[in-house]
Amino acid sequence: MPVFYALVVMWTYRGLWHQHGVATGLGWDVIDTHGPDLEGMARELREGRFSLWNPWDKGGYAMYADPIVCRYYPFAWPFVAWGAAFGVSWWLIQIEVLAHHVAMAVCLHGFLRSRGLSVRAAMIGGVGLVVSAPLLVHKASNILWPMAWVPLVWMAIDAAVARPSWRRGAAVAAAFALCATAGSPPGLFYASLLVAPYGVWRVATVRPPWRRLVGCAAVAAVLAALVVAVTVIPAQTLVALSWRDRWAQGDAFALSLSFDWRGVVRGAFAFGAGFPEMYVGAAVVMLAGCALVQPRRDGGAPQLFGLIAVVGFVLVAGSYLWLLPWLVHHVPGFALMRIPGRYKLLAVWSLAAAAGYGADGLDDARPRASMLAVVVALGASIATVIGHGVTGARPAWWSIAAMAVPCALAVVALYVPRLRGAAVSGLVIAVLLDAPAFVHAPAAPPAAEPRQRHARDDEVLARLDGVRDHWRLYDEFILGERVGQRRGVRDLRGYPAIDPLLHRRYFDVLEYARRDPAIVTDVNVRWLLHAPHFRFGAGGDLVASPGDAFADRGGGLFEARHPAPLVAWYGAVTLVTDAGKVLPAMRVVQDTDGVRRRAVIEPDAIAATVEAPRAGLVVLDELAYPGWTVEVDGAPATSVRANYVMRAVAVGAGRHAIRWRFEPPWIRALIAGYVLALAVMLAAAVLPRGRRRAPAPASRAG
Repeated sequence: MPVFYALVVMWTYRGLWHQHGVATGLGWDVIDTHGPDLEGMARELREGRFSLWNPWDKGGYAMYADPIVCRYYPFAWPFVAWGAAFGVSWWLIQIEVLAHHVAMAVCLHGFLRSRGLSVRAAMIGGVGLVVSAPLLVHKASNILWPMAWVPLVWMAIDAAVARPSWRRGAAVAAAFALCATAGSPPGLFYASLLVAPYGVWRVATVRPPWRRLVGCAAVAAVLAALVVAVTVIPAQTLVALSWRDRWAQGDAFALSLSFDWRGVVRGAFAFGAGFPEMYVGAAVVMLAGCALVQPRRDGGAPQLFGLIAVVGFVLVAGSYLWLLPWLVHHVPGFALMRIPGRYKLLAVWSLAAAAGYGADGLDDARPRASMLAVVVALGASIATVIGHGVTGARPAWWSIAAMAVPCALAVVALYVPRLRGAAVSGLVIAVLLDAPAFVHAPAAPPAAEPRQRHARDDEVLARLDGVRDHWRLYDEFILGERVGQRRGVRDLRGYPAIDPLLHRRYFDVLEYARRDPAIVTDVNVRWLLHAPHFRFGAGGDLVASPGDAFADRGGGLFEARHPAPLVAWYGAVTLVTDAGKVLPAMRVVQDTDGVRRRAVIEPDAIAATVEAPRAGLVVLDELAYPGWTVEVDGAPATSVRANYVMRAVAVGAGRHAIRWRFEPPWIRALIAGYVLALAVMLAAAVLPRGRRRAPAPASRAG
């Protein structure tokens, strides 16, 4: 089955392999984030390091606290190891992303088979999941990565409920650990919304031995908590310092992305009659309907999946209905996950699973209920297309045919037993061709972006003196994406610089640079690389014009006339009590000759350390962040924030040895707990099981 689904994924994303003769690849997050992260982790492994701090991007940032960097994710380790051994090519991250699509199809197929469904029915579920429009839309996002393992968690829950034991509790934790470490907090949240109802429902319907189940659940909870803690606890500090609230703008931003619920429902089964990105597939919706009306199966599993799908559709409607706004204001977690459109992923997983049950039930001896679902589905499709029309590259009759063909195959399966197998096989093909036929239409957006070859990196970097150890550069898209992480150079920009988990003070500097680009020279930037964004064009750059603070060196390269050094001694300070006035004050303290004779500090952040002609303040031009400690001449000293975002320490006159150390609290304990949890999970899988004693023969009465 993995080979089959690998072929399905390769065919679905065939635009990656050849698209109008241009080398392409999955874009957006894959290019901007996941590819550079993979290259950075491979370099760390190759050099034998496990750094907690990234000095290359965004003025320096706490890599250990960034939940997107999936260093604890076992599925990523083979790709990191390959990159460390053989180098990180363009295709390595593409293969890793597409491998998740294969994994999610294999896991759903395995789950449906574990519930007794036929191979063809399981294939309908697996194929229907990976070729749906929501998956084609979110293909490059790691939101899908935690959700890929949801069916694996379902299987582990089934096994634990059937025969509770500590081993099966460890198996549940191991499956959930893949969700928790995959590098997407939103994806983990959506995965939990699929896992939690299934677990509660399975326990309620099976009624296992409670004492053994409690012990099994305790093992699963403890191990899962140890795994989750190593990413969640460090991220809390990052969230507290981030600009997420400003980015979200309360409910206004997220809920403004709500979808009218009528378009949500129509778009699910009639592409273009509603919202095209909602298109789960006509055949999938029809078969899910068959599952819902068939006699109760598997304890009501199809009905549970149908209910979850309905809830997902309601949440997609956002402010058009009452549920999501109420959850945002009253239920923890939903306040951070306010973007309605992403909840369609709940419906996709649920409907794909229900479609498998529906296909498997086409051999039921009482076909009337299924036939009713088929007629209703076909009638709804025809009425929707005629009443609302469709938009897109395909004519209206395509949407009707997309429903009519699988309905005809379902009728054959219901009433012609000798052709049932062929009809269900035909349904597999119908599901495979359905959504891609619309999404990959000639006028539709391409599945990929032109390959970013980084062809100019070496040429440009050769002109930039000291960017690895003395100076920063500020790259406005002349170099390839996230050159700091990929090439080990100190890039203040560190694209993507609009991540809502960015340090809010760092983002304030970027915002101020729109008005006064010279501010970047105060934070150690010597080289400004100025060019339009490779994706958005002229509107994508943050620095409108380099200004007089820079000298034009040609080819979009500007050199700062008076850049602040990486480490600088200041003989005086200017105290500013209003945070909004700190950045303007930093520009004022620079003399006409470019010398900065005093640092700007705030009342709650003052300290010092450096070598100086007299008592003063030593500023390290790297982002201030909790967990940094500093020693002066071997003795602990107090670190302060200076120049709005940087670290500093006070020193007396004379020569001083200064040592900064990044030691976040509890990080060693968190990593130890994570390693312990992995060891217990591994032991549960490989240690031999004790043989069960045969029951003693019953004694016969006298």
